[in-house]
Amino acid sequence: MHTKEHRQKDLPFWGADLSLEDRPGLPRETSPRPIGRAHWTRPEQQPLEDAPRTRPEMAATRTTPVFSTALPPRGLSGKLRLIAYGIPDHRVSHWMLCIAADRVDVLEDLFRRSRA
Repeated sequence: MHTKEHRQKDLPFWGADLSLEDRPGLPRETSPRPIGRAHWTRPEQQPLEDAPRTRPEMAATRTTPVFSTALPPRGLSGKLRLIAYGIPDHRVSHWMLCIAADRVDVLEDLFRRSRA
C-alpha cells in the first residue's frame, strides 16, 4: 500500500479551526469599513416619477436608491407585465404572464417596424 503524505496547506479545510489572528481568510471575515472619500453615507434617492415595479412581497421594503427607468412598460405587453408584477413570483401565473408579455412585445415591435 502506498501512503500519500499531505502537507497541511494542501488540505481544503486547512486553517478552518485556527485562531482568528492566524486564519488565512481573516480579511474577508471583517465587516466592511467606509473608505472616507464619499460625500454621503447613503446615496440620494432617485426621484420617483412613477412607482417602481416591485414584487408584492417586497412592497414593505424601501426601494434601492437608484433603479432603472430606461424602458418603462408600454402597450399591451406593458399591461401584461404590470399584471404579472402584482402576482407573487413563486406562482406559475406570474412567469406565464411574463413570457406572454415578451412574446407580445416582439409582435408589437414587428408591427411598429412595419408601419415605419
